[in-house]
Amino acid sequence: MSAESIRHILLFPLPAYGHTRPMCALAGRFAGQGTNIVVTLLTGSTWLQNVEADVGAQFPTGHEALKRIRIVSLFDATDPRVFTAIPTAIQHFPAAYETLFHGKSITCTSTQKTFPAVPRLSALILDVFAIASLQAARALSGTTVPILAFVSAPAAALIRMFCAENLGGRGDFGKIIDAEVERSGRPVEEVSDEVYQFTNGTIVRIPGLPPMYDYEHTPQTLMKSPIGIMNRFAYDLVMGTDGVFASTTPAYDGESFFAFESFMRDTLKKSFYGVGPLLPPGYGNDTSVSSDARQVNSEIILFLENVKAKFGERSMLYISFGTIFWPEKSHQIEDLVDTLIQQQFPFFFCHATPQAVLSQELLQKIESCGIGMASAWAPQHFILTNPVTGWFLTHCGFGGINEALAAGVPLICWPFAGDQSISAVHLTTNLNIAFNLMEVRTSNGLRPLFDGTTPSGTREAMRAELARVFEDCRGEVGEEKRKNAREMKGELMGVWGEGGSSEEAIQAFLRDYASRAQ
Repeated sequence: MSAESIRHILLFPLPAYGHTRPMCALAGRFAGQGTNIVVTLLTGSTWLQNVEADVGAQFPTGHEALKRIRIVSLFDATDPRVFTAIPTAIQHFPAAYETLFHGKSITCTSTQKTFPAVPRLSALILDVFAIASLQAARALSGTTVPILAFVSAPAAALIRMFCAENLGGRGDFGKIIDAEVERSGRPVEEVSDEVYQFTNGTIVRIPGLPPMYDYEHTPQTLMKSPIGIMNRFAYDLVMGTDGVFASTTPAYDGESFFAFESFMRDTLKKSFYGVGPLLPPGYGNDTSVSSDARQVNSEIILFLENVKAKFGERSMLYISFGTIFWPEKSHQIEDLVDTLIQQQFPFFFCHATPQAVLSQELLQKIESCGIGMASAWAPQHFILTNPVTGWFLTHCGFGGINEALAAGVPLICWPFAGDQSISAVHLTTNLNIAFNLMEVRTSNGLRPLFDGTTPSGTREAMRAELARVFEDCRGEVGEEKRKNAREMKGELMGVWGEGGSSEEAIQAFLRDYASRAQ
C-alpha cells in the first residue's frame, strides 16, 4: 500500500461510553471498506479495554482490518466520573491532533505502544460536544481537513437541537444565549442552563412526532450537570463542521430522518450521513459476535440459565439507566424491585452510574428473592441478545435503544432529559414497541401532556402503573409490541447489506471526503 493511497480517518469520542461505543463500530465500518483505510480512535485509559474489545468484535479474530484500527489512550485516569474525564480528554486532544496532522507516529499513554506515522489525515470525526477540539483543529489545519460531527441520537432529537423553530427546533441556540450574556453580563454557563431549561408551554411540532409541550422534553428534575452549556457546544460544533454523522437510519426514524436530512442539505448546506445502528456485524443473531461475551462471568451466565430453565425464553426484564442517569427519588427503585418480586417477573438490574444508590437492604432483597440479580456492570450486548431477555427497562439512551431493537427486544421507557422523551414517544406512539412510564415522572413531568395524560406522581400510582405494565408485558399487548420489535429488527438488519441505507451512507462519505486528493 503506497503512502499516496492511504486514507486516514481520525475519530474522537468523548469518554462517556454511550458516546464511545458506537464510534468503535464506526471505526470497523470504515476499516471494512478497503485495505487503504487507516482509522485512529482516541480514548482514555478508563475505557481502553472496552474499546479494544468492541473494536475487536467488528471482525473475526485475526482479521487484517484490525491492524488498521489504531486505538490510542490520550491520558491515564483514575476518576471514572464522566464530567471529570471529558475535560481531561479535551485537554489532551490538541497535541494528539497536531502529531497526526503532521504525519508523525503516536504513542498510547496507557500501553506505551507506538503506532507508526501515517502520511495523511483525510477526515476528523468529533463527538458532537467537543467544541474545544473543533476550535483546536481548525486553528491548526483550517479547512484542509474535513471535520464532521458524530452524534448518537434519533433524527427527531437532532431537529430539536439544531433546526429552526418552524421545524420544532430551538432556533439559533447560540445567538439566543449570546444576546442574554451581553445584556445581563452573567456567565455563559448560567445563561446556557437557563435557556436550555426554559419552558412556557409552547407546543413543539417536530416532523414525524406527535405534538408535545416544550416541558414534556424534560420529564424529570434535571440533575446537576453542565447540560445547558454542552448543548450550546453541540449547536456551535454542528454549525462549524462540514457535516454530521448520526447513528440512525430512515428505517427507524422515518419522516423525521428525511426532514433533518433536508434541513442539513438545503438550509445549512452540509452533509448528513445516517449510519445506524452501529453494532457488531451479525449482532442479534449470535451472541458470540458481542465483545461483551468475552467478559461475562460465570455468575451472570448461571443466573440467566436458571431464569430460562424456570421461566422460559423472553421472560426476563433487563434494567439499566446507563452510566449517567438515576431516579431522583430513592423509593422509586425500591418500588420497582418490590413490584417485580410480587409479580414474580425475573430481572437483571445493572446500576452502572456513579449516581446509583442502592441500600444494602435492597441488594440483599434482590439477592435472596430468587428471581433477580444486581450488578454495577453488565455485559449489555450479551444480555440483550440472550434468548432469556424479553424486555428492556431503559432511560432511552439511543445506544441502548439500537441495541435492544437490533435484538428484537421491546422496551419500557423511563426517560429523564435530552433526546430521551422524544425517543419514548416515538417508540410508543409511532412504532408501538414500548411502554412509556408516566407515574415515575417528577417536576415538569407531572404537568399535563399534550395527549391529555396528567400523571399524579404518587407512590401508589407508580406502583399500580408498574404492576399493570408488567402484566401487559406477559399478555396480548406485550405480544403485539414484541411482534413489532421483531419486525423492526428485520428492517435494521438490512441497512448494512448491499444497497442498505447505512452502507450507502458510509460509501457516500468516502466518496465525498476521505477519497479527495490531499
